[in-house]
Amino acid sequence: MTRRLALSVLLEVESGRRLDVAWEASGAAGAAQRGWIRKLVYGTVRLQGRLDHVLARFTSRPPGELDPEVRVVLRMGAYQILEMDTVPAYAAVSEAVAQAKAGEGRAAAGLVNAVLRRVAREGVPESCFPSPERDPVGHLTSWGSHPEWLVRRWVRHFGQAGARALVEANNLEPELWLRPVGVAVERATEVLAKAGLCDPPAHVWPAASDQAAWIRLRRGADPGAALATVPSVVQDPAASLVVDYASPPAGSLVADLCAVPGGKALALSAKAGRVVAADRSALRLARVVEGAERLGAPVWAVAADARRPPLHTADMAMVDAPCSGTGTIRRHPDARWRLRESDIHNLSEVQRDILAGAVSVVPRGGLLVYATCTLEPEENRSQVERFLARHPDFRIEPAGVPDRFLDSRGCLAVLPQESGFDGAYAARLRRT
Repeated sequence: MTRRLALSVLLEVESGRRLDVAWEASGAAGAAQRGWIRKLVYGTVRLQGRLDHVLARFTSRPPGELDPEVRVVLRMGAYQILEMDTVPAYAAVSEAVAQAKAGEGRAAAGLVNAVLRRVAREGVPESCFPSPERDPVGHLTSWGSHPEWLVRRWVRHFGQAGARALVEANNLEPELWLRPVGVAVERATEVLAKAGLCDPPAHVWPAASDQAAWIRLRRGADPGAALATVPSVVQDPAASLVVDYASPPAGSLVADLCAVPGGKALALSAKAGRVVAADRSALRLARVVEGAERLGAPVWAVAADARRPPLHTADMAMVDAPCSGTGTIRRHPDARWRLRESDIHNLSEVQRDILAGAVSVVPRGGLLVYATCTLEPEENRSQVERFLARHPDFRIEPAGVPDRFLDSRGCLAVLPQESGFDGAYAARLRRT
């Protein structure tokens, strides 16, 4: 049952569906062995490039040319053999053969049996991967399990050592963090620890301000149970740093123009007086409404296009822009396989148009905060430089976070390979 659930999710992803959407729709999130299934599913997607490189040694055709179901069964079996110590190799092979036989028949089952037995017998010698010294791009593409175009881009931006550290960070299972809203962090930690959802207070990460902190949940903890235990939002420290950096004036009106899924809007409401949360999709805004009702937060959801803001003026306009999301690949491992380099250019044009619309909301003396969860300069530093060239009445005005998270211009810059968090970027712009 558990492997059948995992197979169904992975086949959905193979057909083009986002992993998080397929996971939630499958019902696996509520299954008895949720943690085991999730590790298998997310791990198989995360290390897909490495697994395909290993499997290609024992197949006459590259795994990408095999029938999708056979390909997924082989990846699942190889992941269990190579990465899951709790699964005996013989059990992984036997189950994979049964899955292949139930789907594509005896011929497929014979192929799966032969390939996975060789994987189990021969393992993964270092010699089967390109040398990290002689061919760093090839090594990070195969062993590191990232697309070649993205590895080359990161080598240019971060250097070989930085790119390697980033790839390694992306292949770690991310931790789950909570940001309390409207409740003291000490009290939240006490309640969560009593419920067995977090570690003692020594494992609380203090934020830059006195208003918030980040609490790391225990590995395998149910985030839904944590949200039901204390008023809070599930939010990586990188996203929390964006909220702290934005630092809205107390009691102010904030227009969050790209609000879904709503975590930042809800966190901003702890300090701001009111938050107008806008998104083009009324259906997706339901999550924001649900969160606001759960927390009793002063957040009002409005279906609107960020390029045409639904209000005339606000003390702060927040643009958490749609982006390539390369800073959250460790949390969304399928993104590395879905993303294309051309998407970065296309998204930078969308971001420019949204910023042009957001300007109309910001009065003299007001704030515009531009944020992304990408690491790509076209969507971050270059985007802000172009904006400032078009709007010389704006200047960068950092606030709310330690200097180690600021770049040379005063913009927020959080890198996974340095922080252990997701990646994030933000520019806090004052209209003078």
